Amino acid sequence: MTYPMSDNTNLAYDLSKFDTSDRERREKQRRADEEARKIRMAPANSVSRSGSRIKIMFAALMIFAALFAVNYYKTKLDDVTRKVTEQEELLSAAKDDNALLQSRLDSKANIGYIEKYATESLGMSKVAASQKKYISVNTEDLIEVTGDDSDGLLGTTKRWFSAFLEYIGF
Repeated sequence: MTYPMSDNTNLAYDLSKFDTSDRERREKQRRADEEARKIRMAPANSVSRSGSRIKIMFAALMIFAALFAVNYYKTKLDDVTRKVTEQEELLSAAKDDNALLQSRLDSKANIGYIEKYATESLGMSKVAASQKKYISVNTEDLIEVTGDDSDGLLGTTKRWFSAFLEYIGF
């Protein structure tokens, strides 16, 4: 019996089939590739480039507006503070003027100033001692008698007439 001829020329031992280190390395690589396929990694884009240009412009505009508003209100606050300070200075000056005028008024209201004004401006003079006359009134002997209301119409008319004459000076 003849066997078909097979290429048995290289019958040396093919130890590569038995080499486990290369096979283990390929197996680890295959497992790593499978895990990488399972874990979908995000594309390697920059975080700063992830927003759209319109959003970035809007955010920048909002920041600018906020800074402008803060600056505007700080300026207004400074203006109001300056005006309050100026008004307080005016009030202080007005109080000082008021105190000065009150002092002048007090000095003009004393008797010395009034006498000086009367003699110099109005031409008046003080009363001399010889011009003064003293009179004495004896009021201890006076007795006042009240009339009786029972006189009627005649008594009332008489009292009115005497009161009228007294008023005129008779």
